Amino acid sequence: MTPHRPNAPASAAPDATGGLREEDLLDFTWIADPRISPDGARVVFTRVVVDRDKDAYVTALWIVETAGGTPRPLTCGRRDSQPRWSPDGRTLAFVRAGDGAAPPQIWLLPMDGGEAAPLTALARGASSPAWSPDGTRLAFLSETNPALDAPDAKEPPNAPARVVTRPVFRENGKGFVDTDHLEHVWVVEARPGATPRPLTRGGFAEGAPQWSRDGAKVLFVSDRRAEPWFGDERAVLYAAPADLAEPTDGAALERVLEHGGPIAAWAEGPDGALAAVGYVSDDTPHSYRQASLLVGRGPWPVRRVEALNPDGAWAVGEGVNSDQHAPRAAADVPLAWSPDGGAAFTLAARRGAARLVRFDLAARTATALTPDGRDVQAASATPDARRWAYVEGGPDTPGDLWLLDAATGERTRLWAPNEAVLARGLGRVEAFEVASFDGERIPAWLVFPPAFDPARRWPLVLQIHGGPHTAYGAGFFHEFQQLAAAGYLVLYANPRGSTSYGERFADMIQYRYPGDDARDLMACVDAVVARGYVDEARLGVTGGSGGGLLTNWLITRTHRFAAAITQRCVSDWAVMWSTSDFAMYYPFWFRKAPYEDPAEYAERSPVWRVAEVRTPLMVIHSEEDWRTPIAQGEMMFRALKALRVPTVMVRFPGENHELSRSGAPSRRVQNQRHIRRWFDRWLKGVPAEEYGV
Repeated sequence: MTPHRPNAPASAAPDATGGLREEDLLDFTWIADPRISPDGARVVFTRVVVDRDKDAYVTALWIVETAGGTPRPLTCGRRDSQPRWSPDGRTLAFVRAGDGAAPPQIWLLPMDGGEAAPLTALARGASSPAWSPDGTRLAFLSETNPALDAPDAKEPPNAPARVVTRPVFRENGKGFVDTDHLEHVWVVEARPGATPRPLTRGGFAEGAPQWSRDGAKVLFVSDRRAEPWFGDERAVLYAAPADLAEPTDGAALERVLEHGGPIAAWAEGPDGALAAVGYVSDDTPHSYRQASLLVGRGPWPVRRVEALNPDGAWAVGEGVNSDQHAPRAAADVPLAWSPDGGAAFTLAARRGAARLVRFDLAARTATALTPDGRDVQAASATPDARRWAYVEGGPDTPGDLWLLDAATGERTRLWAPNEAVLARGLGRVEAFEVASFDGERIPAWLVFPPAFDPARRWPLVLQIHGGPHTAYGAGFFHEFQQLAAAGYLVLYANPRGSTSYGERFADMIQYRYPGDDARDLMACVDAVVARGYVDEARLGVTGGSGGGLLTNWLITRTHRFAAAITQRCVSDWAVMWSTSDFAMYYPFWFRKAPYEDPAEYAERSPVWRVAEVRTPLMVIHSEEDWRTPIAQGEMMFRALKALRVPTVMVRFPGENHELSRSGAPSRRVQNQRHIRRWFDRWLKGVPAEEYGV
């Protein structure tokens, strides 16, 4: 069990028998980054579980036969991830992080027997291994700077002052940008004891590498603009000769794809073809641009691409939200070619579901290979793109391991690790649509308590997603299920601004966020209230990030909610413009800078209408959140204290913007307990002395 802490209230009993509790989160098993062997016979994946004693996640590599059988552990490390098969399937490269502050390194494991051995021992570690086509070398990323990271170098007892020259100088969850230790591409022979050598150096970071089909070059994405901070996303796919004698700062790089936009994934196809996930930027600012499958041909550099996205319906390379995607083990966007070059396969989202999709280049069609209403989170394919291993979740499961035959459509579930936990009870999830104030159709979902009785009047909690350009839908939410088990109807929706419904729908909120999206949410509340089984005097609202902003917005404009919880929120846009870890607020979200048009920023900042609030508010924020810095929550808290509105602030030290998705296990449980306790206090009248109200 999670140790009880003074700031973690005890869990209240469920409203009825059955259903998940907050601490059940500690019993989940997550599957991440599945990698199918070249012959399609085995799948290696990262298994993530919670170590309760250490209050930490354990990531180890497991393996399962695709013909059937029970998955078994493959490595004994506690922080192993990023498994990558050699082309002949005889060796596995993976990344193992050491104990304490020891950086991660690349290891090799012979698959026909024997122990894993380290391949790298670099001062700043190594990650993102990629095999050469002949299996003799690996390319990878490292922040090691050979000129500065001598083995005998010593850290000063006190860190020197930071000299900041860039407007973007820190990133949530990663820390301050160290321009002397950017990620660069390295190459090493695939044998223990080999000496790694850098291919690139200098003042621009590179993305994860891949080898060219002929094995002569290493390809990677980089944005090498000197001042990219306030412009649209741009990237170039570069190639570096794999046999460079000295690392290049850019002079020896060849431009491969330069289409004028971002690149989320790419794959080199037959006959010189290139496929990529991204979009072509133009001079018109958009708060959201929907990616397509981009296809280009011809000699390098390829500058003209065809964007394939039938009906503009697919958010290519995107997924849907869940609070139970695997923590500590993210995977790349999958992208693969058919052997004849006539089709490409990747992940895409549509109408609140994430699916594997086959794009036919000649017919210009997209065919989903996995069912609707599900959440495909990660995938990999055999070299012929016929057999796929993938992780698929849904409203009823965080994620199971599946095998797909793309030619026949046959699907086989290889492992469902959470059946015992889920058997404790789940609330039924109903999908529906609501016509908003202007007729726009708003997708929504309602989670019912496991023992729901329509003759009763139930409290309802509205959950609001962040982003704003993201989507609810087929993803599993433990937070929603534990609230349902506590006797709450839980409503969530995709108001305008959400993704997976086309670019028009997502971009409708540009220069008016928040605003009409809040009206969409209230239309969904009204539709559920009209069913007759909601106690309208017991409405609650909560959301995180952009959802925290909308929570603040709603309670400054309506008194219908009896309780609210704003999580990692935004309350003042002008302050956000100056302190957030990214800078793309204008001309994409606002027309001007705050010093040029302070009225527009104030108009869309809930804190400037805080005197209208009557709703008791809990503010939840992480102290190391650099996406929405904690002052955003403090502004709401202090103002409501001055106004004598019941309010409390829950602060999580050592956590960042990802608390609810990948924070320390015990803190995630605490977070959910606080959420339930606050709603219990104001929607059920359960005493909560710890909050002083």
